[in-house]
Amino acid sequence: MSQFVDERKAFQKIKEAVEQDKALRADIEGALRELLGRFSTTIRENRFVVGGALELILVAALRAAGVKAEHVGTEGERIDIRLEKGGFSVKGHFSRAGGTIRLINTLGESAETKWETATLFVIHSVGIGYADPELIPESQVERSKDAIVLKYKVVHEFLSKNSHYRISISVPPILSDVSSSELVSRTLAREILEKTSRLKDYID
Repeated sequence: MSQFVDERKAFQKIKEAVEQDKALRADIEGALRELLGRFSTTIRENRFVVGGALELILVAALRAAGVKAEHVGTEGERIDIRLEKGGFSVKGHFSRAGGTIRLINTLGESAETKWETATLFVIHSVGIGYADPELIPESQVERSKDAIVLKYKVVHEFLSKNSHYRISISVPPILSDVSSSELVSRTLAREILEKTSRLKDYID
């Protein structure tokens, strides 16, 4: 029996819910469209916030599908979403190009660190996919200088051949025009300064 049986069951549950519930699908697509339409991950400081927001969107989607899920992305674990048993790491890839998907940052980690976590991939032109180390051979997982990665091509091919591990929804690409992107720090600062009596007149 797979060690990821609970994660696979949870994924199948959300897949069935999204495919059968048009309102749920529309909510997820709308949330992704607003998130990625406002904050370009080309801007470094936006990446972490977009990643965290993506995790929270998926937690809400899982709960709407009847899956008990808890966001633990701030607790320094390998997983971002905890289930009753097991959990998911969450990885987004919004580039129109290929490249790689970073699974684990290995700075400060031992040489024995491996990809051992069921993962939800949110990918432009693909949708939401699921994979785990039992489904993608270790030989296709690569180690760079500071990370453990999967090539986009590997994930794309796996999900293309295994539709039961893919939810086909619209995931927008990265904002190509960085100048049209909001900056997380600026958005937050404006929100805070709007509540002041004097400083709000000097908001950039």
